[in-house]
Amino acid sequence: MTDIHAGDVPDGAWTRLTAIADLDRRVVPCWLFGLGFNRSAPEDVLLGLLDLGETGLLHRDDLPAGVMDAAVVHDSAQVRATAAESGRLSATQWDRLVTATPEPRRREMFAALAAEQLAAQRRSRGGRGVGSAPHPDATPPRTPQEIAAMAAEVPDIDPADVTTALWWIGALHENAEAMRQLAVSPKLLVRRSVARAPRLPTDVAATLSRDQDRIVRLFLAESCDDAPPEMLLEVASWWEGSLSFPGRPQTHPNFPRDGLLRYAADPNPRMRILALTDPASTSALAEQFSYDPDPIVRRAAGEDHRLSPESLRRLAADTDQRVRLRAWLNPSISADTLVTLLLGTRSAKHAARNPGIPIPVMRRMVTIARLPSTAQTL
Repeated sequence: MTDIHAGDVPDGAWTRLTAIADLDRRVVPCWLFGLGFNRSAPEDVLLGLLDLGETGLLHRDDLPAGVMDAAVVHDSAQVRATAAESGRLSATQWDRLVTATPEPRRREMFAALAAEQLAAQRRSRGGRGVGSAPHPDATPPRTPQEIAAMAAEVPDIDPADVTTALWWIGALHENAEAMRQLAVSPKLLVRRSVARAPRLPTDVAATLSRDQDRIVRLFLAESCDDAPPEMLLEVASWWEGSLSFPGRPQTHPNFPRDGLLRYAADPNPRMRILALTDPASTSALAEQFSYDPDPIVRRAAGEDHRLSPESLRRLAADTDQRVRLRAWLNPSISADTLVTLLLGTRSAKHAARNPGIPIPVMRRMVTIARLPSTAQTL
């Protein structure tokens, strides 16, 4: 069997990835996509992915600035186009992208898109979860009377409606008196909009934490650093988390940590998993939870870095897909199991996101991707 030059690739199981004679080439594009979202991948690996036409990484919120800087002047029109569509470019990056585009028609298209997106950024009046103003010069109400009048015009909504915080309330998030006034509004959308504030006076946060609408409480848990601990615990009893606010409420700075072991045998699986975050919890609890009949609990165990490689191998083949994915991404999984996952067409895309892949191996994976599909040697 012929393999890529060993270089700095670790010995043992990892050398199976460099042996390309029997490699199913269908896993290679899966590697590239997964590596693009691997938080441990260094900048040179990410730039290599762009050179190979893999552009999904340009949609990352945490993309290193140097990678986007390279993307806007990349030789590939597709890379530049994806950077333009990402919605994450600064005015300077837009200028560089337009200048780097040789085709007049495409250059005009990018200039128009830049104007549209930069105008949208100027309409922003708050953080994540807050809607945009109708135009860049829109201003929020200023006096209590103006605030009350505008709040009175807010339509009633059904509690089941999916909502975004009103732009003008987002613009007032740093105004403590305005938040205090609006937090007791009879309009549900107004209270939900207040709950999206990054910081709130203690009394306002306490008022919202008792709101009968659970989405008000959820928004407070996701967005506000002043959410009270007891409410965060209540939200955790029914909310498993979202992609928009990953980790909340458990990662909230006010989330209670001590004493959570008392929930280890709780009938609610979402409460049981909280025991793993207690500072007094042990690897034995993680092992115990890896056998739990509820997949919610096994998912939490699959994310725990204290779990043994043997248990992670078992969870990597769990009947629940989300349990399997947690195990595939756990850096404590054995190299042998991870390599097997990287060589499987159904698991390679997710396994390539595992931060435990050694950086020399990541670079070797990119090198393999550069080979013609019929190549057997380098």
